[in-house]
Amino acid sequence: MRPQTFKDIVGQPHLTGDDALLMKLLGSGNFDSIMFVGPPGTGKTSMARLTGVALDMDFYSLHAATAGASELKKISDSAKNGFKSLVFIDEIHRYNKSQQDLLLKLIDDRLVKLVGASAENPYYNLVPALRSRSFIFSFKPVSAADMEALARKAEGYFKENFDADAVDTSECLEYIIENAAGDVRRFLNLLELSALIGIKEGRVLKCSSEGLLDIASKRMFAEDEYYDVLSAMIKSVRGSDPDAALLWGMKLIKNGVSPDAVFRRLMISASEDIGNAYPDAAVFVNAAYSSFTNVGVPEGLIILAHAITFLASCPKSNRSYEAFHGASEYLEGADPAVPLNITHSPEGYKYPFDYGFFVKQKYLPDGVQFYRPSDAGFEIKLKDRLKKLWAGVKKYD
Repeated sequence: MRPQTFKDIVGQPHLTGDDALLMKLLGSGNFDSIMFVGPPGTGKTSMARLTGVALDMDFYSLHAATAGASELKKISDSAKNGFKSLVFIDEIHRYNKSQQDLLLKLIDDRLVKLVGASAENPYYNLVPALRSRSFIFSFKPVSAADMEALARKAEGYFKENFDADAVDTSECLEYIIENAAGDVRRFLNLLELSALIGIKEGRVLKCSSEGLLDIASKRMFAEDEYYDVLSAMIKSVRGSDPDAALLWGMKLIKNGVSPDAVFRRLMISASEDIGNAYPDAAVFVNAAYSSFTNVGVPEGLIILAHAITFLASCPKSNRSYEAFHGASEYLEGADPAVPLNITHSPEGYKYPFDYGFFVKQKYLPDGVQFYRPSDAGFEIKLKDRLKKLWAGVKKYD
C-alpha cells in the first residue's frame, strides 16, 4: 500500500496537485533543503522517498533518534566521491545544534539535498540558519473520505491474502477511521487487524472491530480535547496537586501526544507558575528534558513523570509572569527614555561596587514598578533583600 507515485499520496491535494509549488520544486530539484511538518502517518516519508526516485539520487533514510554525526559524515564522504545523495531525516527536531550545524555544512557545500520531517513546529526546534535555507510544507491529517478510498484499494490485498472473492468492511470501517485520527499508517494497521480477526462466510471476508480496542489505544485527541487535558495538567501543576498533574500528563502521552510537547509546556510552567519561588525549577525541567532525549521512550517517560511531580510539588509564584505583562502593558502606552546616568556615555553613574555592592540611583522613570515578590519559597528571601535595598523608593509590602 505504500505510494508508488506522488499522486498515490492521499489527503494532501495542496501539495500533490499539478500546480502545487512542492511538485514543481521536487520535479526540478531546485532546492537545497525542504521540511515536511505534520502529524504522523500523513505521507511525509513517502514523499521524501519518491523525491529520491524522481531525482534519480542515492536515497538515505535516517531517524534523528538513532543516526548521529558519524552517519552524516559517511554520507558526506560518499557525496565527495561524486555520488548524488538525497538525505531524509525523520524527526529532525531531535537533532541538537551541533548536528544541525553539520547538516548546514553539507547543504552549503552542495554535497546533499536535505528533506527533513517533523511532527513538531520547526520554529521551535530548528536553528535559524537551517530554517532560512529550507522550504517548509505542512501535511494535514487525512480525511475520512480519503481513508474510505484507501480501504477500497486495500480490498485487492485482502482478497489475495485471505483467498476471498469479496471483502466486507461495513461493520468496522467507520470505527477504524475514527480511531485512526487522520493517520494513514494507523488506519492501515487497524484495517489489517480487522481482517485478521474477521470471519469468512463462504467466499466473503467480513472484517470485524471486535477486540480492536484491546489491541490499540482507542484514539488520539480531537483538538479541543487535547487542549482541555493539557490545560488540566498545567492547572494541576499550578495547584500543587502532583497526582492530578501526573494523571493528565500520562493521559496526554497515552493518547499520542509527543512527550516533547508536554515538556515544552512544563518549561513554560517552571517560569510562569513557579518562578523565583524556586528558581532551580527551570534548571531541573531542562535537565530532565535533556535526560529524556538521551534515554528515549519508554524509560524516558519515568523522567517525564519525575518532572511533572516535582514541578507540582514546588512552591508557586506568578510574580515574574505578572511583571512581564506589567512591563509589556506599560510600553504600549509609554516610550521611556533611558536616564542619563545609565546610558552608554553616562553622566553621574555610580558604580555599585565602589559603594560596597549597592547604591541607590535612578534606573527607570519615577514611580514605575513591575516586580513585586511573593512570600512563597525562595522568593521571600528576594523580597526581603529588595525591601532593604530600596527602602523609601519602592514598595514591597
